Amino acid sequence: MKSVPIICLALISVTPALAAPPEIEDFCFAQIEKVRPPLSSSRGDREAFMANCIADHTPTPPAKRRSYKKPRY
Repeated sequence: MKSVPIICLALISVTPALAAPPEIEDFCFAQIEKVRPPLSSSRGDREAFMANCIADHTPTPPAKRRSYKKPRY
């Protein structure tokens, strides 16, 4: 029972890090309006275009995390 709030807090704290900057979202919204023929929202075309646009304009995370070397004493 006590683990549910902890899991919820962990998921909430991760979400803002995954969001795109507002400038990129504004750019992608402007690009959606320029697409011809217009994308239909009933089939999810707009959402797919928006996701691809954001993915194309955001930097990729580093391929591998640097390993932590524990100091020897």
